[in-house]
Amino acid sequence: MVLIAVDPGGSGGICWQINNHKVLAANMGSTPKDIYEQLKLLSQADKNVKCYIERVGNYVAGNAGPGAVKFAKHCGHLEGFLIALEIPYYEILPATWQAFLIGKPNHPKIPKEVQGKERKQILAKRKTERKNKIKIRVQGLYPHLKITLATSDALGILCYAVAQENK
Repeated sequence: MVLIAVDPGGSGGICWQINNHKVLAANMGSTPKDIYEQLKLLSQADKNVKCYIERVGNYVAGNAGPGAVKFAKHCGHLEGFLIALEIPYYEILPATWQAFLIGKPNHPKIPKEVQGKERKQILAKRKTERKNKIKIRVQGLYPHLKITLATSDALGILCYAVAQENK
């Protein structure tokens, strides 16, 4: 069996495990053709292939329009490639796999009166803390890999996927 996990996005990552052996990870390909070729290669490694991909697509206030369009297009490419290659895929909410991997966040609610730059700073700090926790956790689980912020979320998704497949 080939188990693939994808953190979509230009700065995302892809990782995979073949027949419960060593896990490998890479940055997301830089072009649609690169991504397609990687998925095609993995789909040919075994007849039983599954992919877990982070569910994205909600609007995030503050994201620039052109960046959001580029991201949505990239996610569309991924979904199209998985369908074309007949790779079954399961979309996982970020909160689901992150709670599995590092637990649920225990942040106090940001008061409504905290807005603008101050609110963005608080949210950015929380995101950085969460990303670092994920990276540290997967470094411990996969010491043979050079973990980057680009691949750490994909590896976290893979941890969740392996647990789901072993139920």
